[in-house]
Amino acid sequence: MELQQAHIFPYIKDQIHSIPIMNVAKGTCFSNAEDRDCQIYYILEGEVKVESISDMGKKILVDYISDNEFAGQISYIRKSNFYCNSLAMTNLKLLCLKHELMDSLMKNPEFATVFYYKTSSRIYIMYKKMLMSNLFNQCEIVAYYILENSKRNEFIFKSVYDICEQLNISRRNFYNILNNFLDLGIVSREPDGKYYVRDVNFLKNKSEKVKMFLDNSL
Repeated sequence: MELQQAHIFPYIKDQIHSIPIMNVAKGTCFSNAEDRDCQIYYILEGEVKVESISDMGKKILVDYISDNEFAGQISYIRKSNFYCNSLAMTNLKLLCLKHELMDSLMKNPEFATVFYYKTSSRIYIMYKKMLMSNLFNQCEIVAYYILENSKRNEFIFKSVYDICEQLNISRRNFYNILNNFLDLGIVSREPDGKYYVRDVNFLKNKSEKVKMFLDNSL
């Protein structure tokens, strides 16, 4: 994405030459949970994974964000610390919005509206996912995930680790549910290792309430 296409460009165009652009390699943690510099970034290109880490080292997936979103220690804007790490899932191009610049920008009501709208929208999505994990059983959630990630009845996923991280489910429980679906003939595993949905109606019925909850709109 060109800089001029960024949603915040109209608010920073007069200061653009003083704003650093940072290139981050895939796999890099560019904003650490222990940082205290109030650094905020704006994603021009790429995808970021945000994790919260406990003092015992437990990691919880917070969000995935990409182009035209704010990243970094956003909770500091609200005088808090969610102890989040931001990791580059792809190569990134970021605008570095130093805290002095952010303080100045936030005095502009239009910029502040953009900032709070973008960040609160992400919080709403995160909160909805948290509610999902508490309102529905894991079998219903896995059935929904399989349907949503199937193309021409092929269940497509990068890794079981990613699935479990996104659904906040243990790998043991995920495999138990998947194996049950295999035993019932709901899905099949072919010799090439690929999974296919064989009973779409079963999964639709099993995940109906999850889908209604996540897809509802006014």
